[in-house]
Amino acid sequence: MSIIMRIKLKKGKQRDLICKFKNKNKFTWKKFSDYLKTSESSLIEWKYENSLMPLNIFERLDNEGKYKKFILEIKKENWGQINGGNNSKGNTKEIKHPKKNAELSELVGIILGDGNVASHIYSKKKRTYSIKIAGDLKKDIEYLNLFVKPMIERLFEIKTRNYSYPKKNGYYIIADGIELIKFFKLMGLNSGNKIKNNQGIPEWIKTNRIYLQNCLRGLIDTDGSIHRMSKRDSNLLRISFKSNIPLLLADFLEAFKKLGYNPNLIKSSNQVFLSRQNEIKKYVKEIGFSNKKHLNRLHEFRNTNSLVV
Repeated sequence: MSIIMRIKLKKGKQRDLICKFKNKNKFTWKKFSDYLKTSESSLIEWKYENSLMPLNIFERLDNEGKYKKFILEIKKENWGQINGGNNSKGNTKEIKHPKKNAELSELVGIILGDGNVASHIYSKKKRTYSIKIAGDLKKDIEYLNLFVKPMIERLFEIKTRNYSYPKKNGYYIIADGIELIKFFKLMGLNSGNKIKNNQGIPEWIKTNRIYLQNCLRGLIDTDGSIHRMSKRDSNLLRISFKSNIPLLLADFLEAFKKLGYNPNLIKSSNQVFLSRQNEIKKYVKEIGFSNKKHLNRLHEFRNTNSLVV
């Protein structure tokens, strides 16, 4: 079996090479992946420099040799596994314990929305502990890679990992370690199934207006949406949030009210709506979105209708 070699470039250069080659040839991501005989998800991983590209792929993209000067190292395929096995502290690795703040509040909202605090038993001798944030492979990858991933690494001073699941159109950012599980338990998030736990917004967030705003942003960025009220009222927008966790839905409703909004709860669909146009405008101004897909939709609505807030 031949050994695949992977190439490590100076930070930013792998992304630069991929984007320039794609733009030069006017490829779609699908045509680009077909050209390289690889998957779209692998291309996106290399673009965001979450993994190293194979040497043979690099040589095809750098056919003029302009990026050779940026090569830092050439590694074997299993270098990460070897290095991790020799040096990793595993589940007991140390983390920074951040103080309660606005950024941590937003991360809690993200976890309550599309995240999971979990300990998995694989055998009698092996248990893994992790925080996992899920998203859409196509729509959320920029948000997860450029916003959520750096946030986790900055807050806890750890490295995260990621993987894609093309069959389910899924993309995940994962942070490992039992210390993370312990930390989030202290912050009011229990490990396990959020629905069975009937997980709500932690009390320390509810009592602080800034924390509450940030937590709501995290929830809407992951499990919420901004959309037109209806085809008939195309100039009217609505912000919605859906959850099958009774306590979280109730806490979300109360959080909006506490911040001066007038939301509506539709119990039959487990959704909370914000429909008053002046309050949509207030939300965009005071809380806003960190997930670019929501910002893009908002700009799209504004561009197609001058009446939109």
